Amino acid sequence: SRVASLLADSEIDDLGIHSEMFTTGLMRLHQAGKVSNRKGSDFDGFSPTTFAAGVPELYEWLRDNRAVRFLPVGVVNSPENIARNRNMVSINGALAVDLAGQIVADTIAGRQFSGVGGHEDFVGGPGLDPTDRSLVCLPSSSLLNGVRVSRIMSSLPAGSVVSTPRHQVDVVITEFGVAELEGRTIRERARALAAIGHPDFRDELLWSAERWPED
Repeated sequence: SRVASLLADSEIDDLGIHSEMFTTGLMRLHQAGKVSNRKGSDFDGFSPTTFAAGVPELYEWLRDNRAVRFLPVGVVNSPENIARNRNMVSINGALAVDLAGQIVADTIAGRQFSGVGGHEDFVGGPGLDPTDRSLVCLPSSSLLNGVRVSRIMSSLPAGSVVSTPRHQVDVVITEFGVAELEGRTIRERARALAAIGHPDFRDELLWSAERWPED
């Protein structure tokens, strides 16, 4: 939603929307006149979604609004349908990622935190078309009881539950940069992920990146 709000205030336009969840930010994109929905797919002219969550204004705006259509999750989250959109760029969040590129998005310490939803669908779907991209965005660290912990991890703790496997992941982004993973070797991927870690942990991550995963 934050990314959508930033796009609404930018000079970028001629955008299309294809999202499992319709948010306040996506409404702001429509209201700002940024959405043309010229996707070159079966979803031309409207924003497909499965459910909405946001401020009260969102639900009023959605009522009888033909610019948005609520469709079955099997249609909206179909990787093949996602990939058919023109120049598709998906944006997903994550809780943690290890140096192999494995993504944890719906559990914390092995305990369910949220639903996995369409995470893997929207990460893997763009991989079906060479012109599409998928972005996984997360802060490089978090404060836990006042202690900073890295969210780019040398390896996931025992008992972690992977939401999206490493072979699906294209690009990982933190506030410290972009790790381009698609088409890179195991060692190159690990180094790229370590390089976007928080400075407090980066040296340790770079050391680990030379040793694990093994290639």
